[in-house]
Order: sequence, then structure tokens, then C-alpha cells
Amino acid sequence: MRRQGRMIKAARWLVVWAVFTVVMRFVTGLADIYRGWLSTAVTSALVVASWYLVPWLRSRRERKATAQ
Repeated sequence: MRRQGRMIKAARWLVVWAVFTVVMRFVTGLADIYRGWLSTAVTSALVVASWYLVPWLRSRRERKATAQ
């Protein structure tokens, strides 16, 4: 069951990243600052990773603080 949950999270992350990358491509194109798919994909990966990692790191710190 846990493994299935991890797979769902990974798939959700990929879907959010792909959608965000496409949206970012059009927004940067409209703003006339588009520099290519690679830079757009890397930037969107950093943004989406922060959305997923910040709450995880925060809850991890809270668990450590309550365990001590």
C-alpha cells in the first residue's frame, strides 16, 4: 500500500511539472522572455520541487522537534 502511495505521488509530481512547464512556456512567450524548453523545464522543476519539498521538510522538522 505504501509503495502505491509513493507511485501516485511521483506521478502527480510529473503531471504538475509537465502542466506547469507548458503554462510557463506560454507565459514567458507572451512576456517575450522565452529562452527555450530546457531553461523553462529546469525552472519549472525547481518551482514544483519547492512546492513538494518545503511542506515535507517542515513536517520532518516538526516531527524531530516533538521526538526530542
